[in-house]
Amino acid sequence: MKNWLFLLGTLLATLLSVSGHDTSVLVFRFQELGDERYQLDYNAPPGSPQGEAPPVLPAHATWEQEPELPAGPVRLFFATDGKPLSGDDRIVLPWQCSGVLVHAFWRSGETARRFVPRTDEGIVLKIGELRAGVGGTGEAAKRYTLLGVEHMLTGWDHLLFVAGLLLLVKGWRQVVATITAFTVAHSLTLALSTFGWMRFEDGVVEVLIAFSIVMLAVEIVHATRGQGGLMARKPWLVSFLFGLIHGLGFAGVMEHLGLPRQDLPVALLFFNVGVELGQLAMIGAWIAVARALSSMKLTLPSRFAWVPGYALGVVAMVWCLDRAVGLFS
Repeated sequence: MKNWLFLLGTLLATLLSVSGHDTSVLVFRFQELGDERYQLDYNAPPGSPQGEAPPVLPAHATWEQEPELPAGPVRLFFATDGKPLSGDDRIVLPWQCSGVLVHAFWRSGETARRFVPRTDEGIVLKIGELRAGVGGTGEAAKRYTLLGVEHMLTGWDHLLFVAGLLLLVKGWRQVVATITAFTVAHSLTLALSTFGWMRFEDGVVEVLIAFSIVMLAVEIVHATRGQGGLMARKPWLVSFLFGLIHGLGFAGVMEHLGLPRQDLPVALLFFNVGVELGQLAMIGAWIAVARALSSMKLTLPSRFAWVPGYALGVVAMVWCLDRAVGLFS
């Protein structure tokens, strides 16, 4: 029993210290000016990582003046020594955000737009890939799939909602129906919002997502007492309704990408594929842990069956209040 309480306490402390999910996708502008000079433009909100460290240039490039990093729009100039940037050169952005959408403008008139995700090294802009026609649908599919997976697996609010559903439903048939309803719902509002047919303020959506977890936690507690309501009787219906709200949250990421309209179908399709892969990975991990605990005969005593629901509710309520306050700040 002490082990269970320790694990729940650790999880609670961890979740209270993190936000729901990071939708920070940065737009980064790269421009070739001529005479081996280049210009970089991006935005650095107060307290953001990009406001603390400048991009790392190739070895043969130097800043025209020491980079100033004001809170807000940043414009930097650099030059290369004796030769222009080549396809093998790289600019590394040492920032902790999901990735950057790079707009590249070359003196030849070429332009390119690419999403570059974060790696262990940072966000690596390969000059050879910032040319028009580089990549294609296959590369775009890979990038947006990875972004969707990352967003789902780092989005604690989405993960906790799915975990709450798994705590509530009983039997494989209910699990499949409930998760399918959630998938259909968030896919629907993700598409409608991405194409501009449905519009909600991000802050309001974030509050509603947290509130949906609060409602789910309340139902979990009621179900442990044999007082289950509509969620317990028809979890697929409630999963669908709340899934519509979570889809608007996913759409916030797509909106931050600032994609041109012609790129939307591929980005939308494969971002959604990535979200579903992340969701399936989470469910698979949940089942594996549940089976491992069962095989070790580590089960929560019935008199403490309410603890997971209460823990989930406390975390979600803190998020809900924090985000609600943020609407007025």
